[in-house]
Amino acid sequence: MRYRIHLQVLKTKMHIIFIIISLLLARCYKSNNNSIKLATYQYATNDRVNNLEPLSVEMENTLNRKVTIHSYPTVDSLIKGITANEVDVAFINTLGYLTLFQEKQIMKPVASFKIKEDAINNYKSVLLSNNDSITRLVDIIDNAKNLSISLVKKGSTSGNFIPRVLFKSLHLKSLEEEFKSVSYAGNHTANFEKLLEKKVDLCTIGSNEYFKQIENDSTLKHQVKLVWISGEIPLGPVLVNNNLEEIEKEKITRTLLQLHYNNVKAFERIKSGWSEAKQADRFHHVSQEYYNAFFAQFNIGNDQEVF
Repeated sequence: MRYRIHLQVLKTKMHIIFIIISLLLARCYKSNNNSIKLATYQYATNDRVNNLEPLSVEMENTLNRKVTIHSYPTVDSLIKGITANEVDVAFINTLGYLTLFQEKQIMKPVASFKIKEDAINNYKSVLLSNNDSITRLVDIIDNAKNLSISLVKKGSTSGNFIPRVLFKSLHLKSLEEEFKSVSYAGNHTANFEKLLEKKVDLCTIGSNEYFKQIENDSTLKHQVKLVWISGEIPLGPVLVNNNLEEIEKEKITRTLLQLHYNNVKAFERIKSGWSEAKQADRFHHVSQEYYNAFFAQFNIGNDQEVF
């Protein structure tokens, strides 16, 4: 009788152990085969994977799921990945989100860099000239057919989209038709160098690049003319996939909002990969409404194209 009792107790213990092992294996399976995909896009030579690695560790600890990082070569390719439902969490720029805003909304914004209250000239677009006779917008309008202009790249907010919006407001609807030539440099630094080397007459870059250059070499203020500078541009959001469970969306959002406090090094590592976030001190919660005012400036809606 005592033997039977011991045997029954042993069977019960083995059953409990089996259940525990099954649960652990299920968790491992979920972690290895259904990982959270964290994605961004490459800027110049930086794929930004290193910048996001500490955040991925934080997310793994919070979600109890493996987090993989993928860097797409361009903003456009990141958008394609998002629309193909390949991405769970995405760091995207303002123009990229603007493009997605007009597509099926697979992801929603939950956070963005919060710029310090006393910050000035954080993220703006500037239009520069290397010609003493081209110092005002009206000079460009009157001489566009004789001027060459270089933009950063198609996916750039400050180096392509905002300048095109500016020229459109000045009734220069198509840069390719209005200017002598239109080219792309690939990144902000290279674009500024093209202007200095007089390979083009005009260039558009982000204000942080311009102010960094003249801070490093004050003589550059006399070599280039600041023709125009935009207002502040809202930084691009962090997006989460609508198909994630609500509890996971909440955990991801909370991780971002508390990162500056819980893991300062992780937050600073992310910042170092985004020049426009130089004056940010934390992430703050954002939603579609946060960007609506910015979109409204350009009369952009779901049925209108970016360009």
